[in-house]
Amino acid sequence: MGPRRARGLTAALGVLTLALTLAGCTPLLVGGAATGAGIASSRRSAGTVVDDTFIKFRAEALIAAHKNLHRATHVDVTCVNGSVLLTGEADNVQDRARILSLVRRIHGIHRIIDQLRLTPPSSFASRLADSWITLRVKSALVAKGLDVARITVVTAHRVVYLLGIVPRSVGDKAALAASVIPHVRSVIELFQYTVHDHR
Repeated sequence: MGPRRARGLTAALGVLTLALTLAGCTPLLVGGAATGAGIASSRRSAGTVVDDTFIKFRAEALIAAHKNLHRATHVDVTCVNGSVLLTGEADNVQDRARILSLVRRIHGIHRIIDQLRLTPPSSFASRLADSWITLRVKSALVAKGLDVARITVVTAHRVVYLLGIVPRSVGDKAALAASVIPHVRSVIELFQYTVHDHR
């Protein structure tokens, strides 16, 4: 095993360990403890959270292993309950197709939601603005009394994506809260809705 692969395996184990050990963290620590809080508070089982974390890390590792692809693209991978959301930028159609081909190799993925834009990688300022919007959305969800451990928020190019396993009423409430945040261009609900509408 080469040094790069060894470092990757160590990082993967670290992520999985973090996912298992942070179960007691408060849902308000959405930045660093979202995965751990998800085990305790979301409708995903601990095993599913670990699987999602592995899928995310594996996808990122496969993309990073292709040096030319990695330099010409910027891809963020989000996985919730086996659904993979790809956001970011690919410089051309061929690069985007290659990314999708790599991700499709991973076992355990139920669906891939391709939201990659055909454009050069975004600037640091653009990504920082998206991160700020994500933080504002999460704060708004907390203010509305929603369990942010069950809702994953991703922002790319000022488009907010909402994922999680929630009742439809909760999903609608979250989408409305996100839609009124300044500079949000649009909100896309990617929730998996529960049968029973328990809040």
